[in-house]
Amino acid sequence: MRTPDEAKEFPRRFYDEVFNRRNLKYTEEAIAESVVEHNPLDPQMGNDKSAAIASIQAILDNTPDLKAEILDMVATGDKIAIRARFSGTDSGKGWGVPMGVPATGKSFSVEGIDVVSIDDEGRFTEHYGLFDVPTMMQQLGLMPGPG
Repeated sequence: MRTPDEAKEFPRRFYDEVFNRRNLKYTEEAIAESVVEHNPLDPQMGNDKSAAIASIQAILDNTPDLKAEILDMVATGDKIAIRARFSGTDSGKGWGVPMGVPATGKSFSVEGIDVVSIDDEGRFTEHYGLFDVPTMMQQLGLMPGPG
């Protein structure tokens, strides 16, 4: 069994390769065939490996300068929780960061939390994701701020 520090290396590499280096090919290697995506970007996409990769591709397409910064990680057994900051410009192809909304051309910086399970090879087998959509929509001018 790997230590918590060893387990944290898998999401750390994934965030760097995929979000910061835009290496979508790495998702093929890092995501298990049997993965379950519990919070798909669009429920109509499904919750399997191809849907998870399509969701990531859509995020990268619609935020060409996306960067992810890991702020905190906690690991126990095969589960890892990651709190990260995602920032970029909503300048997508055909629609913006929120699905179905035209790109605004504005920048955003918000936090999200991912909880993943990994198998013995370090591939992701489950993903739960929460993203601060209201704050992002306020920053993009798509929703009024509080007060």
